[in-house]
Amino acid sequence: MSTLPILAPLALAAIHRELSRLQQLTVLPEYAALREPVAQLAGLCESVEDVVSGGICRLSGTTETLQGLLDLLRHAEDRPLPANRVVGLLAPLQQQVVHACSEIGQIL
Repeated sequence: MSTLPILAPLALAAIHRELSRLQQLTVLPEYAALREPVAQLAGLCESVEDVVSGGICRLSGTTETLQGLLDLLRHAEDRPLPANRVVGLLAPLQQQVVHACSEIGQIL
């Protein structure tokens, strides 16, 4: 099992905590010049979080659909299933994985 679901919330919590500390500093006049860059960084972090969250949701849905497909194939093991039907069932799932990987890859 991947450690991403465990590490992601911890990493995001740490990022949010540090951004909060930076935002508190920018209230002080001597750090006023950092207000805009810190605000941009906070926006960027939100965008990254949204993309990663969307990718995880898409991949999670794909996993559930794949599990359903595997269950279907297990129950139909005594019946021949034409390859084009298997391809038809797998192709949309493959596209979902490609799309999720592409979205997440763009932020890396």
